[in-house]
Amino acid sequence: MKSISEKLVQSPCRRFKARLSPSAGSSWDCSHAMLALQDLYFGSRVFGWHGIWSPCSRYFAITEWLDVDTSHCPDMQLVIIDVDAGKECFVEQVKCGFVEPMSFHDDTLKYNKIGKGMDARTVEHRRISELTGWRPVSGSRPDARDSPEDTGTV
Repeated sequence: MKSISEKLVQSPCRRFKARLSPSAGSSWDCSHAMLALQDLYFGSRVFGWHGIWSPCSRYFAITEWLDVDTSHCPDMQLVIIDVDAGKECFVEQVKCGFVEPMSFHDDTLKYNKIGKGMDARTVEHRRISELTGWRPVSGSRPDARDSPEDTGTV
């Protein structure tokens, strides 16, 4: 079986690159990836292989696997990363289902949410300016972090 090589997702302005690399145990499929984004690192967190950039190249949205044991239905969350500020925000968490970014339009992220049993499929829209709970990317270099108290919106 041929192994999967890393995937680079370049921003529209061509200034940034998201690097997706196969995570342990997924070198033969495209289900789980490790993420590195400019000088932001996400440690052992596991992401999907489909991430999208906003047209302004400031935001990157991607699915994060919360539980990679696929013997039951997966737990996932949609994460948006503000590359300029080195912060992230959890947009939506789905227990026993899927969530995947679709597109950005102006200040809005459009995404697909599939609930338990694949029956509850909806397309959602979230305004970036209305997201709360922004926090420094936990795996960023210490010199790139803001203070832990700074969790306001961008």
